[in-house]
Amino acid sequence: MTDPNRRQNLHLELERGDASLRAADALLALALWDDAISRAYYAAFHWLRALLFTEGLEARTHSGTHDLFFQHFVATGRAPRELAKRFAVLQKLREQADYARAFRATEADAREQLAAAEQLRGWIDSALASGGWLGP
Repeated sequence: MTDPNRRQNLHLELERGDASLRAADALLALALWDDAISRAYYAAFHWLRALLFTEGLEARTHSGTHDLFFQHFVATGRAPRELAKRFAVLQKLREQADYARAFRATEADAREQLAAAEQLRGWIDSALASGGWLGP
């Protein structure tokens, strides 16, 4: 993967993540808590994929995205362990929200998960900026 290709893919993933967060905010306003959690997860998922492109990495699965983030950023001390935990919770709740018939999120659940996604985005933005990945 060439540097220009990594940058292009990184920016496309950031855009997808931002769109997912806007959708999560809209769903929150509509009191669609499960769907808001699902979109908050996808925002975080796309932002993590963007971060992985800085290392030339691309996971083939959702769990692979978490695993690569943990292996290359958390285990090496470059990212706080708490971020990996928050992403894992987001992933678990997204699966429940999307597939578990009896699962019903609350407004507090949805707000907490949107905040978790936004915290992850803030950290990723800082990491990308310090690595020179933001901008043209």
